[in-house]
Amino acid sequence: MTPNRFLDLEKRCAKLRKKRTMKILSLCLGLFCLSAAVVYAYRPAWFGIHHLKNDTPIVTPVTKPAETIPTPVSVPPIEAAPLNEVAKPKAKEVLFLGVSGLHSKASLPEKESEEALRALQEERKLVEAFSKEPDFKNAYALAEFYFHLRAYQETILWAQKASTYDTHSPLPRLLYAKAKFHLGYPQEAISSLELFLSYIKSPEVEALLTFYKGQQ
Repeated sequence: MTPNRFLDLEKRCAKLRKKRTMKILSLCLGLFCLSAAVVYAYRPAWFGIHHLKNDTPIVTPVTKPAETIPTPVSVPPIEAAPLNEVAKPKAKEVLFLGVSGLHSKASLPEKESEEALRALQEERKLVEAFSKEPDFKNAYALAEFYFHLRAYQETILWAQKASTYDTHSPLPRLLYAKAKFHLGYPQEAISSLELFLSYIKSPEVEALLTFYKGQQ
């Protein structure tokens, strides 16, 4: 997926959310009008009941002191600084093996063509799911999909997106670090893992960090 397609997808998602919000507002307005009509219709009976209630003694409820709730740890999402760098791939670089294979002029072997077609169908399915419901689950599914295709720059984009929905999950951070490591940026991968561990302890993140440090 190119950055232009990613931006177009963001616009489509915004339009869908706007339509959904208008429907909810219309429904709330209808319910408010219906409630007002019901209250107005039963107003005389309510006055009679309210008059009887005024004659009864008022009991002051005993209020309990408010419990102190600990403030949750705020974890920053995956840094967005490398996003501009990733959004400009080299001219000859192939980000999605399935799409490039399907649209190339050279004929592919039957087995490779079938695999490319399945990958393209799976990508469309995942993109459509994210368009209908942009959340952590669907964003991470796309990041994982591109990682298995070894499209590491696309993996970085979607790992960053998934991290904005759930900053406490180590899953996007792990995919982001792996993609950076495969692209030849081990220090960026290590820094990202260390930042996450400074907020939340995760055995998976610690194990990957130890492995990457051992490779230096």
